[in-house]
Amino acid sequence: MPLTTSLSRAGAIARYTDVAHRMPAAVNPQSTVSVADLGQLTQEFDVFVLDGFGVLNVGDDTIPGAPERVAQLQAMGKQVIVLTNGATLPVEKTVEKYAKWGMSFALSDVISSRNALEQAMKNENDEMLWGVIATEFAQIEQLAPRTLLLTDNADDYASVDGIVFLSSLDWSDSRQDLLHSALTTRTRPLMVGNPDLVAPREDAMSMEPGLFAHQLADAGVCEPRFYGKPFSNVFEIASERINNVEPHRIAMVGDTLHTDILGGASYGWRTVLIKDHGLMKEADVEHSIAQTGIRPDFVAATT
Repeated sequence: MPLTTSLSRAGAIARYTDVAHRMPAAVNPQSTVSVADLGQLTQEFDVFVLDGFGVLNVGDDTIPGAPERVAQLQAMGKQVIVLTNGATLPVEKTVEKYAKWGMSFALSDVISSRNALEQAMKNENDEMLWGVIATEFAQIEQLAPRTLLLTDNADDYASVDGIVFLSSLDWSDSRQDLLHSALTTRTRPLMVGNPDLVAPREDAMSMEPGLFAHQLADAGVCEPRFYGKPFSNVFEIASERINNVEPHRIAMVGDTLHTDILGGASYGWRTVLIKDHGLMKEADVEHSIAQTGIRPDFVAATT
């Protein structure tokens, strides 16, 4: 059965605000400077850490000028990194996707929340059987020695020792009910590889794993472990790949206040909110800042 709930952009911002108590505390600058695009910030930053959805692409379409902007920054000697909560596929596939869109990144330049999840799972018992919520092509066997794809079989949910929520692409109301029941019956870890509530598509917002994990937390059936923005685990991986640069010379660029901006600022970087694409498209930026209590250093119309 398909999902019967959906969120508008305004609804997503409101929902992020509702669950903010599970996220890092906001660290805000005193004011925000508006610019047209990232080209106006090349004197401010040596490193540009870019979100994917809403900064480089919306759905399967690149944002106009994004490939050219990436190439410009790279030609200027800026370090350009992609930091995404897209966890469905290994980063090798993400690098290939960007290459098809005319954006050239080395494998080390692309980091996803899946990287943080994989790192955490290495610390777990190898004997654990992990039930993984993902698509059939997600290559879940790379996550742990023992994995099982969770779909519509209630016995599978009951049999696993822990659950990984990697992708909601094939998720449904009936599967959410199975997951809720399984966690109610027996307490087990729920590790969430994508903390996003929604992601921007061409004509709608997709519902992402974080949305369903917070529903379970609200119901009191589990305390999800989140991997990815805004949590420090993925920023630590990115920091290890950044050259010797002072934090204030690093820009976290994204379209979402509660993931990109909150996470970047909490980690000590400065932040740039993209407003004409992704979650903030058509939103009142100042109203959203006041509503969420999260203020970026810069607001740029586009990449």
